[in-house]
Amino acid sequence: MCGKKHMMKGATAAQCTRECVKSASDYALVVGDKAYTLQGDKSALDKFAGASVIVKGNANESVVAVESIRAVSPWSKRKVELPLAKREF
Repeated sequence: MCGKKHMMKGATAAQCTRECVKSASDYALVVGDKAYTLQGDKSALDKFAGASVIVKGNANESVVAVESIRAVSPWSKRKVELPLAKREF
């Protein structure tokens, strides 16, 4: 897994993400310097591979059980602070 930065030269963020997942890595959400492993419907997560997203779900340490995911609007810069048990990233 690449971690917080995509490392495949010449590949888009989506291509790099999908290659990592093919190599048995999980989908992840990077927020600042923290990476969260995403648990949920892999086909739904794949649609947003490499994209900026808003994820709703239950967080436990570094794992988020995804309830919903959607693309971030390019002009939206909102910050949301919720308790750890229910966070929006």
